[in-house]
Amino acid sequence: MTSGLYHAEPEFKDVLDYCADKLKPHVGLDIRDVLYPREEKSPEAEQELKKTSIVQPVLFSIEYALAKLWISRGINPAALIGHSIGEYVAACLSGVLSLDEALWLVARRGSIIQNLSPGSMLSIPLSEKEVSAYIGDGLAIAAINGDDLCVVSGEKEGIRLLADKLSENNIASRLLQTSHAFHSPMMEPACGTYIEEVKKVALKEPQIPYISNVTGAWMSM
Repeated sequence: MTSGLYHAEPEFKDVLDYCADKLKPHVGLDIRDVLYPREEKSPEAEQELKKTSIVQPVLFSIEYALAKLWISRGINPAALIGHSIGEYVAACLSGVLSLDEALWLVARRGSIIQNLSPGSMLSIPLSEKEVSAYIGDGLAIAAINGDDLCVVSGEKEGIRLLADKLSENNIASRLLQTSHAFHSPMMEPACGTYIEEVKKVALKEPQIPYISNVTGAWMSM
């Protein structure tokens, strides 16, 4: 991921190196080792990147370094929006929290989620209404990505049974490469612990406006 940028763009490399160094004590490894592994270490690195506790800090670092690369070229944002981990990047660029605080918080988020029960996510080429007719207890619509494209999230066995049921009706579905059932009630046990972690950071008012994932409106503290 972004290997070409890392080796060709000094600004991108400097920012990613900083993030990697700061994350070491939080994630227990150097994220550069899993992003750009030696050939013989590639299978091991691939497994590490499947862990929520690793991939979320990696995604933040990549997205933040990309944003800083654009800014270094004179492309300064008038407004920001980011999905999930990307919202943390937007908050950091906006000055709501410092880079060091964001790296720590994202690492804690990934670690807390990693300790939850595993789950699965299934991409289905149907509308929200059509998908709703197929799902039962233990499953939830995690994302509506288009008029005829949804993602369902939940327990592994429930997702497997749903995929089988769809297949019986000649409806193709695709299992996403994820360790947990994101954007579903299975995330709720993490909320209390994570809220206490967020309280440790003194959040500031945004200096660059950005959109809230929760409300769809401009974020304010």
